[in-house]
Amino acid sequence: MKQETHDDDFLKKGKNYVKFHRLLAKAEADGRLDGKFRCPVCGMRYLSEKLADDCCRIISD
Repeated sequence: MKQETHDDDFLKKGKNYVKFHRLLAKAEADGRLDGKFRCPVCGMRYLSEKLADDCCRIISD
């Protein structure tokens, strides 16, 4: 039986998704990640309670 060698000890860098990282940085800067207040409908987090309450608010005309 032949023993195979594996390179499982090394991490390989995956494809870099520029748009994803740009949107992630923007969401973090806007306070939508790890914010203290959460939208009651979708669960997105915000830094202020007003922004969280206005997130999924339905505006009727």
